Amino acid sequence: MSRRSWTDGPVVSVSHETTGPDPELVELTPQNLAAVKGPRPVAAWEDSEEAWLSYRREGLGGSDVLAALGFSAYTSPWEVWREKTSQISIDTEPPSEAARLGNDLEPWLLDQAPDLLGEAAYRTLHRTYAHPDHWWRRCSPDGVLADGRLVECKTAGLASGFGTPPGWADDGVPLGYEFQVRWAMHVMDSPAAEIIALVAGLGLIRRTVTRDMGIEAKLVRQVAAWWGRHVTEGVEPPLSAGDAALIEAMYPTPEVETVALDETDAVAHWESYLDARSREKAAAAEKNAAAAELKALIGDAECGTVEGYTIASWGLKKGQVSYKTYAADLAELLTDAGLEAPDPEDYRGAPGRSFNVKEFQ
Repeated sequence: MSRRSWTDGPVVSVSHETTGPDPELVELTPQNLAAVKGPRPVAAWEDSEEAWLSYRREGLGGSDVLAALGFSAYTSPWEVWREKTSQISIDTEPPSEAARLGNDLEPWLLDQAPDLLGEAAYRTLHRTYAHPDHWWRRCSPDGVLADGRLVECKTAGLASGFGTPPGWADDGVPLGYEFQVRWAMHVMDSPAAEIIALVAGLGLIRRTVTRDMGIEAKLVRQVAAWWGRHVTEGVEPPLSAGDAALIEAMYPTPEVETVALDETDAVAHWESYLDARSREKAAAAEKNAAAAELKALIGDAECGTVEGYTIASWGLKKGQVSYKTYAADLAELLTDAGLEAPDPEDYRGAPGRSFNVKEFQ
């Protein structure tokens, strides 16, 4: 399914200065590529999804920059490194509800441009562009205005139900999203980016990010350093907590009994794990003690307030169902009726690996 079905207006072409034929109308070759002074087209709208994903491996787009710098809630720097170094990509789960919601609402958000921005937003002639001097710097704009400003569509906090997410209050933009649009302005040589966002607690809002060459230079240096070290030189970034599912998918079952870790940094990670586990136990004990004190203060009330604000509640909840007892009683009923009870093993899930870190005795 195409990401764009919303444009009723003209398709806007990004302006290029050339010394020869219009590069949007001819096939780019090593000979005429040097003549292009603006962002270079990489992927066309009619390209297949497989082709577009292949193009993604060749560079860093705005969402990749967000992840590489550690601001993405969905992708880690290590995962970006795996993709850009053409290693096998493993899908551990479908897109999150928040990600699906954002994709589905994007056409509607772009349709709000006339009301929020005073003019319609259109799609660029090509789906993905590259910086004219650095082919690996990529951008896939959500939309563009007639004067060259970019339009980016965002949703935030709609699926969580926990109120307004941080970064949007007081006319702000979350730092990760700001970096993402500044990267797009760098690639597209655009003067500004208009963000149309549907944010929990705020509704439909507009944020404008104006190009700042000083901030852009620092951002580009940081991203270029990441690309050079991890993609060009092939240095693997450190793993993060978000990579656990990927690691488990890569190694679903043990193939050998033991592996020697003497010549690795395993001891440092082992010590970090034990230290974190110790602090986790201490924090849990402290938390439970504080909970006991609060419960004693609340007593037989349901909520405790301070200056009219509820700081803690202690209400009733349903008891848990004993499915073990339920299954045993059901099996007895089936047996009494002359029916064979199903084998519980038929309902067992896929096997998994159990992780256990040991302390020296």
